[in-house]
Order: sequence, then C-alpha cells, then structure tokens
Amino acid sequence: MNTHTTLDTLLHALDALEALRGGPVWVATDADGTLWHTDVADRAWHRVVGQRRIRPAAADVIRRVLARAGLAPTGDVHEEAERLYQAYREGVADDWMLLEAMTACYAGWTEDEVRAFGRDLAREEVGPRAYETTADLLRALVDRGHQVAVVSGSPQVLVDEALRTLGLPASLVVGADVEREGDLLTDRLREPVPWEEGKVRALAAHGVKAPVAFGDTLGDLHLLEAADALRVLVHPRPALRAKAVPGGAWCLFEPRRTVGGHAVAPPGVDRVIV
Repeated sequence: MNTHTTLDTLLHALDALEALRGGPVWVATDADGTLWHTDVADRAWHRVVGQRRIRPAAADVIRRVLARAGLAPTGDVHEEAERLYQAYREGVADDWMLLEAMTACYAGWTEDEVRAFGRDLAREEVGPRAYETTADLLRALVDRGHQVAVVSGSPQVLVDEALRTLGLPASLVVGADVEREGDLLTDRLREPVPWEEGKVRALAAHGVKAPVAFGDTLGDLHLLEAADALRVLVHPRPALRAKAVPGGAWCLFEPRRTVGGHAVAPPGVDRVIV
C-alpha cells in the first residue's frame, strides 16, 4: 500500500485510469471521516437530543432499538436516546442499532424541516471540519469529467444538504433514508441501507459501479473491494487499514488539516463514531 499519497498523486492516478478506460469513470466516496473529520449523523443526533426535538412519531423506534441493546425504557424518549448512545460508547449497542436510531429519529418531521436543520448543521459544524483537500479533490474530479457518487450511512437529507451548503459537487448522493407518509418522514428505513454491503447495492440500484472508491471504516470495506482500479483509504480505522494489500490497488490518503485549521491525527479505534 502506498503510504505517501498526495492529492496530486491521486489525480495523476485517476488521469492514468481515464486513459486506460478510454474516458471518465464513476468515483464513489463515503462522507463521514472521508470528506470531513466528523460524522453528520452524530452531530445532528446531539443537537436533536440536546434540544429535545425528537417527536412522538420516533418514540417507538428509539425504544425498539433500546430493547435490542437489552435496556429498559425510561418513559422519556430523550433520556432513552441518551442511554442508547451511552450503550454504543460502551460497546453494548452496535453500529447498525445507532444507524437506525439516528436515521429514524426525524420521524414526524417534514423533509423541508430536516433540510433547514441540515443547512444550519453544515454551516456551523460540518463545514469547519471538512478536510482542507476535499473541495479541491471533488472539483478536480468533476473538472476531469468523472462522476462522483457520495454514499453514506448518515441520513440522506443531511448529507445532501451538507454537500450543497459547502458547495461540494456530486452527481449522486445516497444516504440512509426512511419511508414517507404524505409530507412526513416515518421511522421505517428504506432498503437497501447504504452501510457495509448495502453501499454497493445502493449504488447498483442507481446503475452505478465505481472502479474507484474512498472510505475510512469497515462499513466501507465492501464499497472499496468492489472498486477494481483504485481503493483509497482516508484516515482509515486500524481494522480497515489491516485489510489493505501491499502493492495492490490500495492507497493511503491522510489530509493533515481541516478547513477550520485543526490538525487531524489517524484514528486509533475501530468504532465508527469516536
């Protein structure tokens, strides 16, 4: 695995791939930890819970997930949400449980309400944590004619609004999403859920097979392995880094700073939300 990949090196590799394939290609990328040094779902969750904005329509799903973690309800959905998050931090609840809760917690909201919430979140919390290389990378890909697919386990609407608000180009945005009843979001997740193997299936549902992919956790492993030309690890978790094969299509890309000027160190744990 190349451990010294720079932005210029990545772009040269893509230029060589374009020449080999006879034209531009699809480039698939995760969002959280890969485009920015934060997790959109996590940042949003803390706002929603801290501001006590979970609506009655989401109470059942929070309690169902809590029960799967072996925890009893308290009668207060916001306390239950906090207990669930603590259970995740302690290793009692897993990534799938948290993904479901963090996606379905907007049940009872309209999509317009979630989008307005997402715009504020993007400006105030996501934008400063974008890697300093992200905008240049995505714009260079688009300028070369490549199509960028952002595929994330965070809520679809929040990821889409983050990209729009930050002016980051993408031809396709796929995130975790829920069914609608009229104008309101429900607590029922839409399949395929774009996490682990579901990321590949979610792209395939849009007719996309990407020979180039970017990711940072084991939740991106299937996406990366489906890319047959270039697999880019962006500040990978230790377990994902261990999957890279020296001398293969894998390369390591570790932006050192965020737009807000904060230094970024490689993560030392495998947990998706740290």
